[in-house]
Amino acid sequence: MPPPSTKEDWKTRIQPYLSTSLREVSDAITRTEVVQNWLHDASMEAAEGLGGVSGMQGEMQGYMRMMNALEDRFPELLAAVDELTEGCGHVDLHWRPMNPNFSRVKVTFDRDFTVKLFVRLDTPTLEAARTALHTVADALPEGDPFPNRPNTVTGLVAYDGSCLGVRVREHLGDEGQGRYRTVTLLPKDRDDLENLSMDDAARHLLQLLAPSDASSAV
Repeated sequence: MPPPSTKEDWKTRIQPYLSTSLREVSDAITRTEVVQNWLHDASMEAAEGLGGVSGMQGEMQGYMRMMNALEDRFPELLAAVDELTEGCGHVDLHWRPMNPNFSRVKVTFDRDFTVKLFVRLDTPTLEAARTALHTVADALPEGDPFPNRPNTVTGLVAYDGSCLGVRVREHLGDEGQGRYRTVTLLPKDRDDLENLSMDDAARHLLQLLAPSDASSAV
């Protein structure tokens, strides 16, 4: 595969992984030769530019220097991420100054929780909302949950420029009852909606992301 150079190239590389794992998105970006070469050179330049500054202050200065260089070098990547994530995500850097070979470029979201995956709501319908919830649920850890410690995954669902946190938990039922799932919706500007069934969560998700369409959705 040729190295990505245009916004469309980056979108093609990133898009398949967004709804699976943001770690895989990071891998898809970081493992490209053009990013590997840039990370090596930019890390050296950032470290050299610190002079006698050390500790947390030095690391922050180096990080900002690296981020400025990243934005200058890869505007097409930034534009691709902005478009794919409905403006909710941005490119960030995990810079390891003591071991720059392990530095990574990643996609992050301004939320106070860790986002595992990103899902776009294709259309403002209940069916699409259910599909989005099941996509998040598909990323649940494998294996049985422990009593009082459910398996958990948190994603971000987006529609028309708005994004909503979705946390799915898989619980171990009472003896002989198997497993069951609950959903918590995590709006940015209001209280969480907790312990919802998948169907109730789909309705609320639609009301929060597409209120003008929710009343007529079937």
